[in-house]
Amino acid sequence: MPIGERLEEFRKQQWDDLETFERRRSARLSELLIHAVANVPFYRERVSGLSSEAIRSDPLGSLARFPILEKQDVRDDPEGLMCETGRRLVRQHTSGSTGVPLSFYRDTESLGASLATTQLALEWAGAERGGRRMRLWPLSAGATRPSRLQRLVDRIHDRVVLNTYLMTDETIREYLRILNARPIAVLEGHPSAFVEIAFCAERHGLELPRPRALVSGGANLYDHMRERISKAYGGPVFNHYGSFEVGLVGSDCDRRRGMHVFGETTVLEVVDADGKPVEPGEVGELVATHLWQTSMPFIRYRMGDRGAVSAERCDCGRPHQLLERVVGRSGQSFTRKDGTLVIPDVFANIVAKDFETPDIRKFQVVQEAHDHVVVRFVPEPGTEGIPSDLRDKIAARVSEVMYAPCSVDFVVEESIEPAPGGKYFFAVSKVTVGTPDW
Repeated sequence: MPIGERLEEFRKQQWDDLETFERRRSARLSELLIHAVANVPFYRERVSGLSSEAIRSDPLGSLARFPILEKQDVRDDPEGLMCETGRRLVRQHTSGSTGVPLSFYRDTESLGASLATTQLALEWAGAERGGRRMRLWPLSAGATRPSRLQRLVDRIHDRVVLNTYLMTDETIREYLRILNARPIAVLEGHPSAFVEIAFCAERHGLELPRPRALVSGGANLYDHMRERISKAYGGPVFNHYGSFEVGLVGSDCDRRRGMHVFGETTVLEVVDADGKPVEPGEVGELVATHLWQTSMPFIRYRMGDRGAVSAERCDCGRPHQLLERVVGRSGQSFTRKDGTLVIPDVFANIVAKDFETPDIRKFQVVQEAHDHVVVRFVPEPGTEGIPSDLRDKIAARVSEVMYAPCSVDFVVEESIEPAPGGKYFFAVSKVTVGTPDW
């Protein structure tokens, strides 16, 4: 089905009543699972004794019998994950934030469904066709232009992309000239890019663009960042969550009570360490199933993030499940000596919110060992960034949340570079506990 027709279909379905919406999603899920067991070796070998009749009678219960798909599974056995019947495929690569990119294949139908979902979410933010759309996005290290597929996607979404990987003041000045040339309907980007450009504009007395709305994606949008970005650019900030592998999973609507999980394309689960579902409001691992990807099905794919869903539905009237919060990638969580994890939001809040440190441009908290943490930060020009008395308070709080005394070092940096894939992380742990990579 052409993207335009799929988008029109999703526009109508977003206003279905809950029963109709879930019935359609269950039917789509049933067909995917039946197809995977019959035609995909990876799933056929791991899911036994599951008939088509059993799947159709209880699709969600049947889904729980499928193994959680890890990134390493895709790396180790890409052929086994491919549908034996075959169809036209597009090869894709993740950015490789850990230095290990992931290659996989998608078919044109799943790409079309994902593009339609993304367009629908952008329309919620005010991106009606005809309005100018700009995107601040990092290319991978060494890349000089987006991939051919990404250029096609940008043409479909009628937007111009500015590369934010390792921006300099000179680069930001040029980007501001481009951004301010004409009014912008929607400005998309990494939250750290929004903040870095705003800091540069403030430092040099430059004018920021005033889009009707901003869309943040590709990294966690913390509350303090949402407030700062909205104030600086003068528009509401919409949060998007997803991954390159499964596409857009959720988006804010204009109520911004949580991100709507797009049941048109995705089944999202929140599970514990054993893969069992957790209660609404409880934080667990996020696991996603793409309902339209049949050529190389990603079923119960571990996103590498932790989050919680709400028991409530949005009062906007749409039937979607709400993703209440995303609390960071598993690989960023810090590990205590007893093996328990501390989510990265804790450290972002300690540095940027609990003690209100306005004299720093950027920071990153790094766990070097169970009892050794380094706070890297870029101070505002002419300031010390984090005063000595505040450093003592931050160090005490870090020890408190780690349940043991920690050595906390503070390192002044001229800049903090993003990961190889262009993403910027507030918290990085070098302590390995066997959690999935990210």
